[in-house]
Amino acid sequence: MYTREITALLILITLLLIIFLAPPLIFKTTIFFIVGLAFYELFFLIKKPYWPSITFFIFLLIFLFFASIFEENRILFLYAIMISALNDSGAYYVGKKYGSKKIFPLTSPKKTLEGLMAGIFISSSTLYLVAYLQIIKFDLIFSSFSGITFYFILTACSLMAVFGDFIESRIKRIANVKDSGSLLPGHGGILDRIDSHIIVVPAFFILLGVIT
Repeated sequence: MYTREITALLILITLLLIIFLAPPLIFKTTIFFIVGLAFYELFFLIKKPYWPSITFFIFLLIFLFFASIFEENRILFLYAIMISALNDSGAYYVGKKYGSKKIFPLTSPKKTLEGLMAGIFISSSTLYLVAYLQIIKFDLIFSSFSGITFYFILTACSLMAVFGDFIESRIKRIANVKDSGSLLPGHGGILDRIDSHIIVVPAFFILLGVIT
């Protein structure tokens, strides 16, 4: 009954152990292993038109390129992951209970406007407070300008999470499959779980560098 939640909890525990305890080599090896599994799943989903698969392939390569930077900034890496994680959870639960207006009826019929807006607001506002209250510290002085800019970055990244989810959903719709795999009970495959992270995490690091 709670398969999705149990799997998510196990993923979170594993993620925290790797971020806080894994040596650098293990950390980077884990990233390459997960992305490798994503490449493997993607290979069997590639169909015409190819643009969604090519787009996702490029983002996977970019994510790998940042592996060393992620390892050197592990807390920030965790923070960036939470952007899309909170977005996904907020959109899923709010959309499931209150959603009515479909936004991608052909590609992702369960996605609703209410869920999308809730996911973006919950993710951006929660993580802004986390940074502002210095629960996680940034090299950033929260002036009126930098504070607004930082909230804009969080909002932009939350929107990118929606884009990542859409691209992966489009790939599956073209391939006529429900999930990219079955490795993660309640979630599907690796691609189903990391679709938004692949885009959001590098984008957050890049955009944060603009104001710090």
